[in-house]
This record gives sequence, structure tokens and C-alpha cells, in this order.
Amino acid sequence: MPQELTYDYVLTLAPDPGTAQRAKSVAHAQRWHTLEGNGRAIWGTLGDPADPYRTAVDFEGMGFRCTCPVRRLPCKHGIGLLLLFTKANHVFQLQDNPPDWLADWLKKRSEKTAKPSNDVPLSRSPEAETALSEQRKLNREKRMSQMAAGLAELEGWLLDLFRQGLATLEGQAGSYFNDLAARMVDAKLGTLARRIRQLPMLMAEADWHEKLLAEIGDIYLLLRAFQRLDTLPEPMQDDLLSLAGVNLKKEDVLSQTGVQDNWLLAGQTFEEEDANLLARRIWLVGEKTEKTALLLDFSWGGAGFELAFKPGTVLRAEVVFYPSAYPQRALLKSFEHSSEPFSLRNGHPTLAAFANAYADGLAENPWLGRFPSFLEGVVPVFHQKKFMLVDADRKQLPLAVTEEFGWKLVALGCGRPIGIFGTWDGEAFTPLSAVVEGQFTSV
Repeated sequence: MPQELTYDYVLTLAPDPGTAQRAKSVAHAQRWHTLEGNGRAIWGTLGDPADPYRTAVDFEGMGFRCTCPVRRLPCKHGIGLLLLFTKANHVFQLQDNPPDWLADWLKKRSEKTAKPSNDVPLSRSPEAETALSEQRKLNREKRMSQMAAGLAELEGWLLDLFRQGLATLEGQAGSYFNDLAARMVDAKLGTLARRIRQLPMLMAEADWHEKLLAEIGDIYLLLRAFQRLDTLPEPMQDDLLSLAGVNLKKEDVLSQTGVQDNWLLAGQTFEEEDANLLARRIWLVGEKTEKTALLLDFSWGGAGFELAFKPGTVLRAEVVFYPSAYPQRALLKSFEHSSEPFSLRNGHPTLAAFANAYADGLAENPWLGRFPSFLEGVVPVFHQKKFMLVDADRKQLPLAVTEEFGWKLVALGCGRPIGIFGTWDGEAFTPLSAVVEGQFTSV
């Protein structure tokens, strides 16, 4: 068992307090049908004997896997299995060869974390390289042509909507938006298709006219910029292609030299983007570079995520950013956990400084979705039936929080200035963590 793996530490790996509490009821040997392990991992089965849940924990990188329907990993079964191991590892039967379902998962994890080989790759002939380059060029030209046709159709739809008025969308069936989104998928515009499918959700809100107009205006700005793609700076071209649905391969991104630093895991969110698609956003803050990086992962059909992280963790890592006019999204090229103290130095001393930084970010990338920031010396308050942050200059920033969460944040501040890390979406600030009297707290 890893030396630092204790009962209390395992509880901190749970994604929320409720999961940690429910995991305690699973951490009993009599709840499990089988309990096995080796030097690499532990695994077990529980639930319906005819069709049990299969749960595993990989000690290398601390990964969790479970066949239960809960999407957010680690689930209570994974945390419970690990809790049981910390207090009674003698109940696990030693097995040199894990079952097939586990062996396949462990193999995939090993392949992802394996170091690059020092072997010299086989070189292609000049003729083969030329043919491959030509094929890639043809594929790109074909896709760009498909995307241009799809954007032209979308522009016509938007112009008709502007002429007729937003009210024409009221009462439209879901199939109306889904049909347009399907045509965007056929045109290789998957990201735009997702945004179109989400338009009915905006119309369900009280101030839907303003939000819908803002979203449509953002999409229209994107397609007009795409029409002038070749005239724009290369970093902005990368942003436009990404927004339109053209994604770089991870291998190509990781082939670049990254940024070495100590990185604080300052915040983590889980969001359902589609019926079977769960997005996890992890925000890292560099200690020396003062850069902020976004690790964006997706889980389809409840498969879970390969690695589990806990807010407040410090990683000594090399982070590689995706090309962008305002780089945010990144990948971990290599990392190890660090126990060294972390000094957070990239905070905004006033809300005016935060607003200026946001304006600078928008100037570089007009489609900046989330703007991560650490706000220093702000007081969480409840004023005029709204939760907000107030700085020393009495400037205010609205918060996107539930009532229960808002009061917890007010209690955390107790009327005194604290540090808050979170993201701004142009309308409200979503808190993810706090620094109170020098102590990091995930919120």
C-alpha cells in the first residue's frame, strides 16, 4: 500500500462530501462478493450476484473504474473499496493475474502514461511522404469545403431569424433545432451543432430574449470570422477551427515542448453537455509562470475518467497548451504529486483590475467562454436578494450560486476579505475554491 494512503486521505479523493459519506457504508468486507488485488491494483464485486458491479482502483496514478451507473468518478464504490483496503487489507486475496476486464483497463492506462521510446522510428521514402502530405491536403480541403457549405446554410438561417424576430422560435418543437443541428454535424461542425441543440434551454429562462440574442450574436460573429479565415492571424485561425469542431490530436499537442512549473489544482467542475456526455474541467494555476491551464476531459456513456484529482493538489508537471490566441486548454505531458508549499501570486487586487484583465482576454479571443481568475480581498455578501462579491472599492461582482451554496460562502468569509478562485462567463462569477487566512479550501 502506498505510504501516504490513509483512511482520511482516501476520503479527500471523493468528488463531494456526499460521496465520501456514502462510501463509508461500502467499506465493509461483508458488502463485497469478491475482494482481490496485487501490487498494481485492487478490485472487487458487489451488488446483485447475477450481475454485480465491478470496481477497481489502480495505484499507479490513482485511477478508479466502476460499472455502476454513476458517471462522476470516483463513485462511492471506488472510494469504499479503497477505504476498506486502508483498514483491512488482509481481506483481499492476492491474485497475480487480474481478470480480463481489469487487465484491459490497466493496459490502456499504462499505454497512456508510458514514456516515449528511444527507438528511432522507421522513415518513409520521399515518395511516400509526398503522397501522405497530398492526401492530408485533400482531406483538409474537403472538410473545409463541407464546413463552408454548412456555415453558409447557418448564416441564411440566422439572417432569416433576424428578419422575422426571435419570437418566431417560441413554440418550436425540439425537432426543429435537432434537424438543423444534424445538418451541422453532416457539415463537420459538431461544436456548433451542440450549441444549436442547447438553444431551447436558453428559451426556458425568464430573460431568454437577451441570452438567446447574445448566443446567436456570438455564433454569427464566428461564422463571419470563418469567412475571412485566411486573413486572420494563425493563433486566431486555430481558435476558429476549434470552435467550429476541428480538434487537434492529443499526440500532436503533446509532441510540443510544454511549460514546467508547480501547478495548483484550483478548481474542478463536472457538467452534462449531452444526454450521454459528461465534461470535466480542471483548472490549474502555475506558481512561477502565473499561467492558468484548463484540463478538459469527456466521458461518454458513464465510462468515467482515467485519472482522479482532488482540488488543492499540487502537481510538479509539464503542461502543454493547445495553440490559441489566448491559450487556456492544455494537456499534462508528465506530472508527479508535490508536497511543497504553494504560493499563489497571480490574483487581481481589485475588481477593476479583474475587469481590465477580462477585457484584454476578449481582445485576444472574442469567443472566450470561461475566464478563470483569482480575486484577492473580496467579501461574499447577500444584498438585494442576490449573492455577490464586494471589494475594498465597494465594486460588486454577481455570483452564480445556489442559495445554499451562497450562504456557505458568506459564512466562510464571515464579513472579512478572502481570496476566491473561480470562472467568469460574462454575466456571473462561479466560485470554485477559496483562500482564507492562507489556507486553501475547495468550495
